[in-house]
Amino acid sequence: MDQNQIDKFLDEMIDAAELDIEVVFALRLKDIIHQVAGMYTKNQTGKVLTYADMTKYNKLTKELALISEKIHDLFSLLYGQVDALMQTQYLENYFRSAYLYEFEAQQKMGYGAINETVLATAIANPIPGLTLDALLEANRNDTIRRINIEITQGLIAGEDYSKMAKRIESTLNFSTVKAKRVARTEAHRCQVQGRIDSANQAAKYVDMTKMWDSTLDRKTREWHQKLDGKVVGKDEDFVTDKGKGPAPGKMNNAADDINCRCTVLFLVDGRKPSVRRERLEDGKTAIIPYTTYEDWYKRRIK
Repeated sequence: MDQNQIDKFLDEMIDAAELDIEVVFALRLKDIIHQVAGMYTKNQTGKVLTYADMTKYNKLTKELALISEKIHDLFSLLYGQVDALMQTQYLENYFRSAYLYEFEAQQKMGYGAINETVLATAIANPIPGLTLDALLEANRNDTIRRINIEITQGLIAGEDYSKMAKRIESTLNFSTVKAKRVARTEAHRCQVQGRIDSANQAAKYVDMTKMWDSTLDRKTREWHQKLDGKVVGKDEDFVTDKGKGPAPGKMNNAADDINCRCTVLFLVDGRKPSVRRERLEDGKTAIIPYTTYEDWYKRRIK
């Protein structure tokens, strides 16, 4: 195991979470579409359902209020999903990285369990407008606003049910994309923070430096490509054309951080840590012999 393999494991977890988000939105879309179908069945008096039909007795206001409640429930569920993902990303990277650092250095480094208060502080975004609450609230409010507009405009235009359904589907698809982007960006930030905090603990015992590791493809930002392989001190910042920060996903500006797929690798006494079955070089005795991560975690943390 090495840090790149840990990143692959964690990124696959984020991919699975994105699929779960798609399922949640699809189910809520189905629910809202069913409600709109009922709205047409109950209130249409002529060939088409009109805005005038729906303004009688506040019918439209009541329907939009029901949809708003459903969107609120959707985003409450979404918050729980993303928050759980963020916690898992942090903890898995913190402890799996710790496993590598101890094995590479061949010494115990004082790692222990992390309580809920410390975890909550570790994963919180320090920028007020970029907290998970703030990001999802903005997406939720925008979704409600857009659905209200689409339904009202559809009624004014005298559109039939199928066209109205397409309007709503388009709006929720747009919101799904935004929600997935929030989930990936925040999960990646917590993933990186877990490795940073794990390295800070290891630095009490050994020399730790860090290296920018880019995902090199067409989607990679130009400055992130230039930073690939760049090694700096543990507490130094990486610098791009947009700003600076301690690691990918934590550069303190949207242009660098949103959907960033780069990561940070820490070096233990100048070496990339890994856990392998082979005997130590030069006949050295293993102070911490080879074991699986699961066994290490049970003995050292649990």
